[in-house]
Amino acid sequence: MTTHIETRHGELAIDVRGSGTPFILLHSGGHDRHDFDAIVPALARRFQTVAIDLLGHGESLRDTHVTATKICEAVEDVVVALRLPPALVMGNSVGGMAALHVASHRPDTVRGLVLVSPSGMIDRNAIVRALCWVQGREWIRRHTGMAFARSYLKVRNEHTEALLARMTERRKDPQFIAMEAALWRSFGDASSDYAERARGVRVPTALVWGRRDPVIRARVEGVRARAIMPRASWIELDAGHVPFVETPTAFLDAIEPFLRAHVAPAAATGAQA
Repeated sequence: MTTHIETRHGELAIDVRGSGTPFILLHSGGHDRHDFDAIVPALARRFQTVAIDLLGHGESLRDTHVTATKICEAVEDVVVALRLPPALVMGNSVGGMAALHVASHRPDTVRGLVLVSPSGMIDRNAIVRALCWVQGREWIRRHTGMAFARSYLKVRNEHTEALLARMTERRKDPQFIAMEAALWRSFGDASSDYAERARGVRVPTALVWGRRDPVIRARVEGVRARAIMPRASWIELDAGHVPFVETPTAFLDAIEPFLRAHVAPAAATGAQA
């Protein structure tokens, strides 16, 4: 069921399926909630999945002045508005940053995190800030955005091809390009650094990385994330930046032990029915 929730920054579209422990799904920048189409059918057999179009993305309010902070705050507002029992929250890239934000600001709403190449714990040194500035130019996004996306999707299948097709269609809209550029510029700001907030997170957490991710690299940013969150489980897959799209079956198999450890027994039992 698709619906819209009003937030302090405008409406977000959400798609709710299944029943059981809530499982909130937050996609990467420039993508949409359909990134999770490959895994939602399996998850919805045991969870209530809540896939959210981030601010400026998909069917949510189109905002050409999107920042990572606004995305995080809007997701927080959705979680509060839904009044769900404590949820598992999975986020990819900026979606991972939003997941950290919710766990930090509304810890009573979160029972566990699955952070897939999250952007919130990157060392924002001069090189990273320069990259964000360059990627934040609209003409760069317009002319190189699809090549960039193809470079970080390391496994081709029907799901990655569908993702690329959606991105190609969206990029025909100048407003989308402006939104994407604004989001990239915000990644270089100090406000996008969630390292300290991540250190304070106390809920069970799984860090999931594609070992071939060229954007948020397992051997660099992944190592830093593990140092920041030393109690988190580490899961590494043979994929790029979006492993649940690239290798959905392997992804679900890999996170299964974490889910079983941190979901109410009744939900886990229901999965076997």
